[in-house]
Amino acid sequence: NKPIEKNEITKIENLVNDMISQSSDVKTRIMTPKEAVDNGALALFGEKYGDEVRVLSMGGDFSVELCGGIHAKRTGDIGLIKITSESSVASGVRRIEAVTGQAALAYCEQTQDTIEKVAEIAKVAKAKVTEKVRQMMEDNRQMQKEIDQLKQKLANSSGTD
Repeated sequence: NKPIEKNEITKIENLVNDMISQSSDVKTRIMTPKEAVDNGALALFGEKYGDEVRVLSMGGDFSVELCGGIHAKRTGDIGLIKITSESSVASGVRRIEAVTGQAALAYCEQTQDTIEKVAEIAKVAKAKVTEKVRQMMEDNRQMQKEIDQLKQKLANSSGTD
């Protein structure tokens, strides 16, 4: 019922990447939507399903999913997973979006490039980027307060002239 915190996202990524690395078989079964739900698959509220659905089981019963498309034969085929966002889709329902395989590696490289560019602009080591940006934001807030105070003083003094 609340946003997933950063440390929880990291735990989820680590858990899923650990399961992927075990390269377990992906089992595919065809069943009715009711049978799928009874077997642990999550059906999304409001989704329309046909008379039969494709159900994938990965890592034993670690993940039981409805799937309409082509899928990996083993979890190891998925490669790295990197969560890119999470959001609310309904009351009490969160959506996690992620990239896998080469797309996950490209996402990590793009993120690294961004950090390097920010570090270069801020003239600070990559490890200190967050601290430097936080300090710059605080300095900016302080300067904005000073500007607002000076504008107020100027307005007050010009009214008495």
